[in-house]
Amino acid sequence: MALLLFPVVVLVVLAAIVACLVFRIGVVRALGAGWRVISALPGARFDIEHCRTAVLVAIR
Repeated sequence: MALLLFPVVVLVVLAAIVACLVFRIGVVRALGAGWRVISALPGARFDIEHCRTAVLVAIR
C-alpha cells in the first residue's frame, strides 16, 4: 500500500516546493513545519531504517 502512495507523495512534495518558490516562502522552513505538523498528530508513528530501506508510517 505504501509503495502505491509513493508517487503521490513525491508529486505533493514537488508541488509544495514550487508553491514555496512562487510565493517566496523558505522551502526548508515550510517542509520542516509540515513535517512537525504531521509528526504531532495523535497516534503518529514513524519508523525509518536505512539498511534495505524500510519505512513505516502509521497515523491513527
